[in-house]
Amino acid sequence: MKTPPARRILALWFPRLAAERVLRRSPVEAPFAVVASAGQAQILASLSQRAEAAGLKRGMPLADARAICPDLVTRPADPPAEAAFLAALRRWAGRFSPWVGVEGAETLLLDISGVAHLFGGEAALAQAMQDGAADLGLGTRLGIADTVGAAWALARFAGADPGAVRSGDAIDQEAPATRVRAHKRRGWERGGAAPVMPAGQAAG
Repeated sequence: MKTPPARRILALWFPRLAAERVLRRSPVEAPFAVVASAGQAQILASLSQRAEAAGLKRGMPLADARAICPDLVTRPADPPAEAAFLAALRRWAGRFSPWVGVEGAETLLLDISGVAHLFGGEAALAQAMQDGAADLGLGTRLGIADTVGAAWALARFAGADPGAVRSGDAIDQEAPATRVRAHKRRGWERGGAAPVMPAGQAAG
């Protein structure tokens, strides 16, 4: 009996999703951040590239951020709009795989088993996704591995190089706690089917 191909998962993380959602429609030249409430404080929830270059960090109190960067422009977080935008990106990602799921507020998970060759291989598929996201005004980081947890960890922690494609075994050894947390959040690790998505539409 022919052995079925190994499962391959691609995690696509949008690290500036909330900020870039706003900037796509209302560009700002100054450093920009989306601000959320954390108890009695206001913190930076999402940053533009210019804000990151100015030394600002996610989670930083707004008062501290303004002391570092007086020309910082902010907008309040809008979780429903951000969730709707990620849902639109999920539809867009359907052009790369018929199996696309959402992980958290900033990440898409694609089962690319048996489809990467249609794009010229995994590296070419990864580059096509990053190029497509860039055309939408969105920065991305991604990881490809044999398991959801490993792909998620690669996207978050292995650097921005889209060619960083390693097997899940390496991440299992390097970051077991991270892998287990992602494992618990997704049913795919227990053999559940990934949600089926139709061919994608452009994200709005």
